[in-house]
Amino acid sequence: MKLEKIMSKSLIVNIFLIAIKLLFGVIFSSFSLIADGIHSVSDLMSDVFVILGIKHANKPADEDHPFGHGKFEYVLSLFLSISISIMGFNLLKTVIGQFKNVLSVPSPLALIIIVLVIIIKTFLARYLLRKGKELDSQIITASGKESFTDVFSSLVVLFGVGSVLIGSYFEIDFLLYGDKIASVFIAIFIFKIAIEIGLEAIISVQGKRVRNDVQEKYLKIAKEVKGVIDVDNLDMIVYGPYYQAIIDIQVDALITVKEGHDIAQRVQDKIKEDGLVCHVTIHVNPEGEQ
Repeated sequence: MKLEKIMSKSLIVNIFLIAIKLLFGVIFSSFSLIADGIHSVSDLMSDVFVILGIKHANKPADEDHPFGHGKFEYVLSLFLSISISIMGFNLLKTVIGQFKNVLSVPSPLALIIIVLVIIIKTFLARYLLRKGKELDSQIITASGKESFTDVFSSLVVLFGVGSVLIGSYFEIDFLLYGDKIASVFIAIFIFKIAIEIGLEAIISVQGKRVRNDVQEKYLKIAKEVKGVIDVDNLDMIVYGPYYQAIIDIQVDALITVKEGHDIAQRVQDKIKEDGLVCHVTIHVNPEGEQ
């Protein structure tokens, strides 16, 4: 529910930005602003896919999926990567075709709109990356990275529109191509983020280790459980929006099997307490053995 709420906010912001870019791109005759609006559509697609992915990934485990549906997140990320790549290709193809057309000079008011877009998008991108790190969610982090490329693409648009206005005022012909050159860079940005999202999903589906600070957090939790003398080993991997853990603990060698089992159960309960760990495998070692 928390992940869906985060991405719903992003969805609303991206719909607003798409409307602004496309509308004022047409009004102010800025091809790069229109291209940037198309780029924002990829952000919108990202948000929709993320929400769908989260809904599916959060389904409880069943007979056919005993570890849950967490890896569905990576399938969505790969699909998003392919979709954004296609969008980038189509945009690049359109931009190249526009170079032979008559050059137009955007309105100076377009600069105000672009700066407004950059400010809004920067706040959104930082928000998504922060939440992605807090929740260790690969797909929210991917959406945040994609949002930051939107910031950079808008900066390129700012440069492109500005160069056209300067070229028009001082009659410098080559600067008049700035708006369309900016559009080419935006298409490249789209390709870049598509590749990054795809590679991250491929790495994660193979069993990506959690960050060190996350592992240290759960290691500390396990060591503080009553009856645990030490933790010999803790391995954790990211599993969609969740984690999986394999842990070896040391207990008193003289206690009964049931007492050892009870300690292991307490460790499991504590580790799963925050709802982020979906599966824990615990091996109990007698003290002094590993």
